[in-house]
Amino acid sequence: MNRRELLEWVSRGLAAGVAALVGLPGISFFLGGTQQQSSAESQFSRLVKVKDLIPGRPTMVPVMGQKLDAWILSDRQAIGRVWLVREADGSLETGPAKQTVRALSSICPHMGCQVQLQSGGKNFVCPCHRASFGVGGQQLPDPKNGDRNIAPRDLDELECRLVCDDETGDNWVEIKYEKFRTGLDHRVAGV
Repeated sequence: MNRRELLEWVSRGLAAGVAALVGLPGISFFLGGTQQQSSAESQFSRLVKVKDLIPGRPTMVPVMGQKLDAWILSDRQAIGRVWLVREADGSLETGPAKQTVRALSSICPHMGCQVQLQSGGKNFVCPCHRASFGVGGQQLPDPKNGDRNIAPRDLDELECRLVCDDETGDNWVEIKYEKFRTGLDHRVAGV
């Protein structure tokens, strides 16, 4: 091997090393967006005391957790919002086993807009396309002309549990927050 061949091999090796040094972070950047987040979004979050919910009246509550924005991980950021509906038959004095609270995603399954409570508090309505949903999250036909609801499915119900705080004795609502893909007639987790 002469000096010229040796320099060719060394320069090729250096070029390959530089390409790997530049290329690997780029590949991990593009693949990073396709990986599932396994952070606070998949854990139960404590939201509100049961006694603070008015029976029969939906209440919108922010869900706080860790939020990843590019490369910055922030604690205690709003990662979403849910509608909590306490059933009217539960009393404040009974334990968590006697009370019922439903957690509904505030995201419309049609296009992802945030549903609002209609005046009077009897239904939810999507401001983007005027789809109506009952307080239980079920699709309702158009109240004006009876046309079929444009949303592909009911509002997404989230896993919800009631827990008693050992120190204070207060009953709390905890939910497992998830986001679901919009535009589909069935639930698929992940955005």
